Amino acid sequence: MEIHQLRYFRAVAKYRSFTQAAKREHVSQPSLSHQIMKLEDELSAKLFNRKGHLVDLTSYGEAFLPKIESILHQLQEAKSQILEMGKVEKGKVTLGVIPTITPFLLPNVLASFLKQHPLIELNVKEEYSAVLLQALRENTIDMALMPLPLESDDVSCIELMRERLFAIVWDNHPLQNEKQITLKQLSGAPFLMLKDGHCFRDDALSAFHAANVEPRIIFESGCFLTILNMVRAGIGISVMPEMAVDTTLGCRFIPIEAEHPIRTIGLVQRKQQYQTHVQLLLASFLRAQLLPSETVGANMPRLIRDKTTRMSPIEGPRDRRPRQNATPTQRPSLRNRRG
Repeated sequence: MEIHQLRYFRAVAKYRSFTQAAKREHVSQPSLSHQIMKLEDELSAKLFNRKGHLVDLTSYGEAFLPKIESILHQLQEAKSQILEMGKVEKGKVTLGVIPTITPFLLPNVLASFLKQHPLIELNVKEEYSAVLLQALRENTIDMALMPLPLESDDVSCIELMRERLFAIVWDNHPLQNEKQITLKQLSGAPFLMLKDGHCFRDDALSAFHAANVEPRIIFESGCFLTILNMVRAGIGISVMPEMAVDTTLGCRFIPIEAEHPIRTIGLVQRKQQYQTHVQLLLASFLRAQLLPSETVGANMPRLIRDKTTRMSPIEGPRDRRPRQNATPTQRPSLRNRRG
């Protein structure tokens, strides 16, 4: 029994397709099929039911899969430990992130990390929160940047940042010179909103409903940058989290008065997992980059603060101390939220 045969078996079981599994493993389909047949001959058991292009696990395959996943995972951990013993900063790490964080935080953060650690292979998976949580449980990602709190006992969470809600209007809009506004001041205006499925949409709508305001939504998009361009063109207004603030885009960003932050972002990892040196490096780097500065008056992470220093003064600092396994009571649960 060869390790590559076990990898091929896991790939076919995951994708339910010999063609897709072969692409994933970078081998030809006939070669992969031949190795699966050799594995089945050695086990004297049929692992897959083949019905044309459809592939399903047999009862033998169902029993075999979790043990193979465990073996391959332990092999990867053993390899990482040996590399660490040699003090080699080399290996793979996979980071999950929700779509409303990716364009604003990741480019600079990841570029800086890879510059410091050029031998590390960093993979990024962008998905909704529920998908990332499942990926953590299945060991297909090592950690994730996502909203808190999470109602899950099998993950650990470290709060990294809290974000205020900002209104976005075009230049020369009647509200452009306001230092701070309320959601009621946005009532009746043509509103641009993220599509259903994004957790920030849920956050924003919850804030509106709490203020007894029903936004007049005229346009929905899956991308913040599309909404920003539409606002700049004068088509409507919108709201965005603090990390999206960028005064170079030709829009005006105005803080919205609120008792609580619009959302809390944290670093989420599986509990009781062995952490490789590479995973520890990335987690430590993310904390250093995203945790708020201890400087008096600095109430946001450095990367966010650097973008907003050109804006008009806004409300003073809040308590932004990181909390292990943070569960802010003011935020709704993410049990059924998708992104």
